[in-house]
Amino acid sequence: DMQYESIESHYHMKHFVSRRESPWKVDGDSTGISSKLKLLEQELVNLEKIVKADLSKSPSHMRKQAKRYQSLAGKIDDLCRRMQASDPCEANLSPEFRTQRQTEFLLEAFRLQQRASETNQKLTALQAETGKSYNGTEPVGQAQLATRRSLDSIRNNLKEIQRNLEIWLARIIGDLEGLLARDGASRAREYYVSRYPFAQQ
Repeated sequence: DMQYESIESHYHMKHFVSRRESPWKVDGDSTGISSKLKLLEQELVNLEKIVKADLSKSPSHMRKQAKRYQSLAGKIDDLCRRMQASDPCEANLSPEFRTQRQTEFLLEAFRLQQRASETNQKLTALQAETGKSYNGTEPVGQAQLATRRSLDSIRNNLKEIQRNLEIWLARIIGDLEGLLARDGASRAREYYVSRYPFAQQ
């Protein structure tokens, strides 16, 4: 328990990103997502050590969900790096080229938002599945209690990661839409919603 507590306390760090900072100028470390993913990995290792046979599928399903989050966070990080390298606010660009660049980034952010929606659906299914396993475990010993505690922590961490990814993407999209509106392209969202229906979700 002491080892588990030390891992948890080490990674439960508060991260703060100023709302004045453009959301695409930060990375997974600044948003706190990277530390939560590291904590999740340690929690999964801990669960795999204590899990019982009737819960044998849960760790593998949770690990798959963790990999989905790692992949999505990496793609958002990559988008942010490319936006920083090709600043969509650069004043030296012609208005037409700047708008084109901003809308391309916006479309990619919409696609990532759709990915986040899909991971949320998978998370809901996973939570329901682990909930059934959880309810079927009788607390007859220390190992069962440790399993429940570990599952609770993992489920909460998964929800926090999902929420943080959604907020990060929503802020990136909002920032880009604001730039487009400022540059006189306020109908960009309607244009993309008409061409790409998933953007309105």
